[in-house]
Amino acid sequence: MDAGTAKKLIEKNLSYDEVKRLTIKLVQHPSPQTELLESEPQVLALIRNVIKPELEQSGLKPFVDKQGNLILHIKGRRNADRLMLVSYAMCAAPSTMQNPYSGEIVDGAPYKLDGECVWGRGACEQKGSLAAMLAAMKFIGASKVELPSDLYFVVSTAGETGRHNSLAYVLDHGGVQADWCIIDGPPEIQLGNKGRVDVLVIVRGKQAHSSRPWEGVNAIEGAMRVLEKLQRLMPYPEEKSHPELGKVSLTPNAIESFPKATHTIQSECRIMFDRRLLPGDDPAHAIEQMKNAIGKIEPFEIAVEARDFMYPSEVKKEAEVVQALEHGIRSMLGYEPQFTFSTAANDTGLFNFRGIQAINYGARHIRFQHTDHDLVPLNSVFDAAKVFAFLGIHR
Repeated sequence: MDAGTAKKLIEKNLSYDEVKRLTIKLVQHPSPQTELLESEPQVLALIRNVIKPELEQSGLKPFVDKQGNLILHIKGRRNADRLMLVSYAMCAAPSTMQNPYSGEIVDGAPYKLDGECVWGRGACEQKGSLAAMLAAMKFIGASKVELPSDLYFVVSTAGETGRHNSLAYVLDHGGVQADWCIIDGPPEIQLGNKGRVDVLVIVRGKQAHSSRPWEGVNAIEGAMRVLEKLQRLMPYPEEKSHPELGKVSLTPNAIESFPKATHTIQSECRIMFDRRLLPGDDPAHAIEQMKNAIGKIEPFEIAVEARDFMYPSEVKKEAEVVQALEHGIRSMLGYEPQFTFSTAANDTGLFNFRGIQAINYGARHIRFQHTDHDLVPLNSVFDAAKVFAFLGIHR
């Protein structure tokens, strides 16, 4: 199908009202991050009880894998330029946000946005792009057009976990064979992002009653000395810089001591660090850098351990997936796309590491992420849906 025919078909059959309905429906179903992470029942229920039936109503046949991720495969004519669209079911916890699952329609003007917006937790981050992809898939299913090549749609149980586990499982066990991937992102073409390795520093001492502190070795004091040693690496452990992503950073973001007992000198203290990475960085080097900076601190025992890791990512403008997305934006929206980078870590690097060209695009508005004013403009969701539909039927 040529580009002009594809555009006419989408403009005739993909409606703003349908995109609005889907966005509201997704927001009204709570799917917050909890201690259960990808196993949270509300996240799994959103995929199983809301998204899967919507696709089936359009004649599509998705399945849910053993980890709860949804995978839809629509066969095309050829095994080239195979595209995967990836979105997320999990959102941030509601925290102090008022009416986080109302799905209320609000005016965007007070928030410097145009038109109607949907209010609710995750609207600006995951569920706007999810609604756009879902609407595009439903359009493709209902239109019954032959696709130029295979198309995959994946809804991951992740979204806030800060690790690749969910989509790594999809790539390893889901039977997907894609050449290109577009992951939930902003209305611009996001070409790259920082990576991240979480580093846990464990300081061990000796517990005693706090009325006799001389009998113990206070791990809290050891943790203070660790922070002092690492001060020279914070916030920028290295001078090198990426022209778009800037410098790497090191930030402590959690601290906890044990045992959980009153009037007790603490025998263990754990500090979690967020160490950002640039494309090409080796996480093992980052951890060794921290170990060397800490060194030995007597009389404490200190361990430095890697925890969750996410690959950094960078794709050139000349990449085929970028060219295809540019063409889709020009054809459906009539303007030249903008390009951006993100300091956040996401799953794009995993796909590029596995040999699948991956970038980010969607309806994500980052200035409202995790705030008390979480909302998404429906115009952005509708625009993204049109672009996704175009890429599905014309490549």
